[in-house]
This record gives sequence, C-alpha cells and structure tokens, in this order.
Amino acid sequence: MAIFRKIHTSFWSDSFIQDLEKDQKLFYLYLLTNERTRQCGVYEITKKQISYDLGYTIDRVSILLEYFIKVGKIKYNDVTKELAIGNWLKYNNSTSPKVKSCIDKEFAYCKDTLLIEYVKSMDTASQEEQEEEQEEIYINTKIEIFSFNEFWELYPNKTGKQKSEQIFKKLKDSELQKIKDTIKSFINFKPFETYNHPNPTTYLNQKRWEDVIPQKETVQQTSQSVIDEARQDWLKKNGVTL
Repeated sequence: MAIFRKIHTSFWSDSFIQDLEKDQKLFYLYLLTNERTRQCGVYEITKKQISYDLGYTIDRVSILLEYFIKVGKIKYNDVTKELAIGNWLKYNNSTSPKVKSCIDKEFAYCKDTLLIEYVKSMDTASQEEQEEEQEEIYINTKIEIFSFNEFWELYPNKTGKQKSEQIFKKLKDSELQKIKDTIKSFINFKPFETYNHPNPTTYLNQKRWEDVIPQKETVQQTSQSVIDEARQDWLKKNGVTL
C-alpha cells in the first residue's frame, strides 16, 4: 500500500490553517503526514514520539493536542495512544477495492472503536460557527505571557474591569510581552503631581504601552525650561488638558 499522504494545494489557503500560529500549522501538518499515519485515518502514536519528532516539550505537545481536539480536528485516546483525524475519509476515501479492503483491515486493529465512527463522520457546523469556536478555544488555551489578573493588580485606575478583560484577552502575545515589559514604567511616570492615569480600556485600546516614557536620569540633567516644554508636548500628544 502507498506510503505517502495526499495534501491538497488548497491546504495553505484554508481559513482554519491561515488563522493558526506557526507551530500549530507544523503540528497539524505533522499529524496528517507522519510515518505512523494509516490509510483509515486512525493510528497509534505517543506524545513522547511527537515530542521527539518535532522537538517540542511533552507539555507543549499536550497543549497542542488539546487545542486540535477542542476545535474538532482530531481525537486522542490517552489509554490506547490512538489518534484519529477528523473527516479523514471525507478527503482520503477511494473507490478502489484494494484501498477499501486496506481500510477495513486497519479498522479491525483499532482498539478504540469510537475513533472509527469519528473518522467516518462529516463536519456539519458552519464556517462561522467553527471560526467563533476556534477563537474562543485559542483564547482559553494559549500559554499566558502576562495574565489579566497581573495587569489588573498593577494598574492604578480600576474602572471597567469586565470590558478591560474582554479587550485584554484579544491581544497578541507580542503585545502582552510589551505590556509586561513597560507597565511599571508607565505607571510610575507622572508628568505632574495631580495626574491621573487613563482608564484601563483607554490604555488598552490606544496601545499606550507604546508610549515613550522619559527616563528619570535624563530629566534630572535637563534644565527646568526644557522639562516644562517636554511636559507640554507630552500632554498635548496624549490629549491631556489642565
């Protein structure tokens, strides 16, 4: 039987694939094409083997498996170590008697019979429903670089928590890292004594972590007139009126 797997050229233009992170794309392509795959769409593979082949930690493999399980692309039995690809037969079926015979024989070796039913089933959810579900799952399963609770504990203006959390959870990892790196400097900088920091929703919507905060040592070495001018420029730029 053939030892290759078919990947359609439209794979890379599929909206699901385009929305994946780089390591998620590699992981999913690996699940479809690794040497342990079978014609029937169900095969045995351990997390340790996946970790070895891709160079990921076991924890990262577990997180990625959980993601693709929750978006309905695979099922994995931790006891039998069997993995099933959703809709596999929809895209890899054949009218060839030899291929059909091969699939039936491979199904006979499956330990978890529920996985057989899974690969034979077809997706019925709409594209819009799938995209909404994928977005929610991504938000809930991604590794946190800087959590909302950490942000909320640090930020001095505690108004609009629910709305702030909704905005925060949609931020990219790179933006979370930038907030983590700059939040204390932003909070500590006050252009004048009675200055109040913006609402957290304003901070998040306006990407205020990108503000250039004057360094304390620089200010100390500057004359008072230059300090006043710099302060006025900052106030004008950020829409603050006295």
